[in-house]
Amino acid sequence: MYVLLGGAGGIGEVFSEYLIREYQAQVIWIGRRPEDEAIEAKRARLGTLGPAPYYLSADATNHVLLQAAYEAIKERFGVIHGVVHSVLVLQDQSLMRMEEKTFVGSLEAKVDVSVRLAEVFGREALDFVLFLSSIMSISKAAGQGNYAAGCMFADAYAQALSRAWPCAVKVVNWGYWGSVGSWRRRTTVHGWPRSGWTRSSRRRRWMCWSGCWRRRCRG
Repeated sequence: MYVLLGGAGGIGEVFSEYLIREYQAQVIWIGRRPEDEAIEAKRARLGTLGPAPYYLSADATNHVLLQAAYEAIKERFGVIHGVVHSVLVLQDQSLMRMEEKTFVGSLEAKVDVSVRLAEVFGREALDFVLFLSSIMSISKAAGQGNYAAGCMFADAYAQALSRAWPCAVKVVNWGYWGSVGSWRRRTTVHGWPRSGWTRSSRRRRWMCWSGCWRRRCRG
């Protein structure tokens, strides 16, 4: 039983497919927007591979709403084995021109959600917690200052949790996906093509999931 915050997004959907296809796992998605036709279509597609993801609408930056979602999951399923932070907000712009609300919106997706995750799921006997972060924590791209700041916080917070929690707490710093999720809508991402990064193939992503799952999250 695995909870994915932001699971209906592109990367969350790919990871869900891996869990369902390889392990017939039950996945729970928590997302801000109400379930719409796009989410229904994703659930239906993955449902052909195994258990369809269960969707709950809740703002994971809000403690009260995330706590209510957690309680609903416990009431329906009884147990949670792992939690994945897959929330991100990309709003590219130079810091000089960026309004505060734009900076905060991207930052909250990483900072607030990370903290709320710990507050709400911290007492659960989890096997693992996985933070899906970005190479932006290490190599900054123009227009990505807000996203980079959030990823750096999430990485550091995960490291702190790994020292305090009994379960495995891991981070994956993804590169340029290109055809998946928020990146799919960007034909010219600030700094990415010019910096030499290439989009990862489906096969490489699948191999990474497998390696992460077997060596890092499960032992």
